[in-house]
Amino acid sequence: MIDKDQFNTQLGSFVKAKREQLNMSQSDLANEMDLNYQNISRLERGEVTPSLYWFYRLSFAFQVEPTALLLEFEKHISRKSKP
Repeated sequence: MIDKDQFNTQLGSFVKAKREQLNMSQSDLANEMDLNYQNISRLERGEVTPSLYWFYRLSFAFQVEPTALLLEFEKHISRKSKP
């Protein structure tokens, strides 16, 4: 089990990787989520713990079902925690 800081860092890393995979800028993602790019930047740096609602909005910005995004995040964490 990871602590909150590790969770935030891992989620930020995951969001950045997913965003870049989709060729989106922070501003693009922020616009899709009706936020400003500073919010996305803070998320990617692991400075915030997003709410479930944020995660829900994030999934639609990435055009995937929330459960699919959560499973992708779980795989991301598993890869990062392997020695």
